[in-house]
Amino acid sequence: MIRVAKSPNAPQSLSITQAYDGPDVLQQLEKDHHKKCYLCERRLYTEFQVEHHKSRDNHPERRQDWNNLFWACGYCNGKKQNRYDNMLHPATRNIEEEIKHFMDFSSKQATFIPLIETDEHQETCNFLNKIHNGRNKKLRTKREENFIEYVIGVVNNFYRLVCNYLSNPNAENHVLVQEELRVDKECLGFKYWIVKDNPHLIAAFGNDIVWNKQ
Repeated sequence: MIRVAKSPNAPQSLSITQAYDGPDVLQQLEKDHHKKCYLCERRLYTEFQVEHHKSRDNHPERRQDWNNLFWACGYCNGKKQNRYDNMLHPATRNIEEEIKHFMDFSSKQATFIPLIETDEHQETCNFLNKIHNGRNKKLRTKREENFIEYVIGVVNNFYRLVCNYLSNPNAENHVLVQEELRVDKECLGFKYWIVKDNPHLIAAFGNDIVWNKQ
C-alpha cells in the first residue's frame, strides 16, 4: 500500500447527481490509481469497485465526498466493509514510508510494521495483515490462498530481478529492476522496502521510489 495521487478536481456527477460511481468518477479513479486497488496494489480490469475510505454506514455524510472515494478490488473492499474507518488516508500520508512491508516467502506470510505509533497506523497494519494473511494464518480460505500466492509471485519476481542486478549490475539488469518500480506496477509497498533495506539498491534506485510523495 502506497500513497495515492488523486486529481484535486471532483468529477461533476458528484455535485449534480446522487451517485458516487458515475462514469466520470470511475474514469478519474481508474486514471488516478493506475488501474490498481489502492489497498493491495493489484491491477484491476473488471473487478473494480468504488471504495469509501470512511464507510457509508458510519459516515453517510461522506458518501459523495471525492476525497473519500478510492479505486479498490472486491476482495479488499469485502474485507474492509465498515470495520476499518480509522486507517491512514492514502492521499495525504506516505504510507510506504510509515509502514514497513515485508514478505516471508518460506512461510507465505506478510508482515507490516508501523514506524509511527498511532491508532491509525496500527489499524492500517491490522487491515493489511488481514487481506494478506487471512483471518487464520494456519487455515486460509481458497480466495485468501489465491490472493497471497499472487502477491508472492509478484514480489518474488522482483526479488529475482534484484538478485540478478546485485550479482551483475549492468545496464540491462538495471532497466529490468527500474521497470518494476514504475507507479503503475503492482505491490510497490513490498518492492520499495526491498530496495530501502539494501544500501546498494537504494543508491541505484532511490530516485525510482518517490512516486506520489510530497
